[in-house]
Amino acid sequence: MLKLSSTARKHVIFLIFAMIVVTVGSAFAIVWIQQQISRTAQSSKALESQLAETSRKLRYLDERIAGYHQPVVLQGKVAGVLRPSVENQVVFVQERQLATGRSYAVSQPYEVSMDLALLDLNTSR
Repeated sequence: MLKLSSTARKHVIFLIFAMIVVTVGSAFAIVWIQQQISRTAQSSKALESQLAETSRKLRYLDERIAGYHQPVVLQGKVAGVLRPSVENQVVFVQERQLATGRSYAVSQPYEVSMDLALLDLNTSR
């Protein structure tokens, strides 16, 4: 058998010890990385399901808005309230300001002011 000097023996023992430490450390690192991947996958799954639910709600609201903007529905809401204007008719609109600060008549010609908060979309039910 080969006789190793004490310094060579120390180097070999240190090398074996370092290999064991690196192997054990790598094993723990692999387990930790797998746990992090699992946690990330679970949170991604939850976020994807939340996104799908939000998209479904948005599509539903888009369909309702599109339904309310159909010409037949809009005509039905003003039926019996509006009448055709007379050719020489003059209409005076007095500007008013509510406590909320919104103006419901405009002072400048050709300016449009429409507050969607005033629309009551539940009247057609």
